[in-house]
Amino acid sequence: MNIRELIEEYFKMSRYVALGTLDGILAVMAVTLAASSVGAASGNPLSNYAVCLTGLSTGIALALSNAFGSFIGERAEEARTLRELEEKMMLNEGDLDETIIHKQAKRRVYLSMFTHGFSSFIGSFVPILPFLLIPARLTATLTTLVLCFTALFILGVYLGKVSRENILKAGIEVLIIGIVIGTISILIGEG
Repeated sequence: MNIRELIEEYFKMSRYVALGTLDGILAVMAVTLAASSVGAASGNPLSNYAVCLTGLSTGIALALSNAFGSFIGERAEEARTLRELEEKMMLNEGDLDETIIHKQAKRRVYLSMFTHGFSSFIGSFVPILPFLLIPARLTATLTTLVLCFTALFILGVYLGKVSRENILKAGIEVLIIGIVIGTISILIGEG
C-alpha cells in the first residue's frame, strides 16, 4: 500500500477521523483550560509552557488510549463477524483464519487503530498551540477557545455532511458540546 492509498483509506474511515479529532479537541481543551484556570485562580500561575505540556501529555495518552481501545473493540467485532461467517458456511471455528477474508479483517482493525489514535493526536494540537505560541495567558486562553470552537463547528458541519443531515444544526450541536465542556473545565479550574 502506498501513501496515497493509505490517505484514501484513512479518510474513508470518517467515523474514526471524527471521533478521534473530537476526542482530541475536547479532552485537551478541557485539560488546558482547567490548568490555565487553576494557575490563574491560585495566584501562582503556571507558565504557558507548563499548560502546553500538560495538554500535550493528555493528547498523547488519549491518542494511545483511543488507538488501543479501537484495536481491542474492532478486533473483537471482526472476530465475531468471522466466526458467524464460518457458522453460516458450516465451517469449523478457525477455518477462515489466514484467508483473504481474515487478512482484510486484520487490515481494517489496524487501520481503525491508526485512524482513531492519529486523529486524536492531531485534534489535541488545536487547544495547545496557542499556549505554545502566545506568551500572554489570557490571550492564549481566548485564542484556544476561538480555535477549539471554530474547529468543533467545522467538525460538526463535516459530520452533518457525512450523515446527510442538516449541516448547520450538526455544527451547532458539536459547538454546544464544546461550550459546555469548556465552561465546566474553567469552573473546575477556578474552584
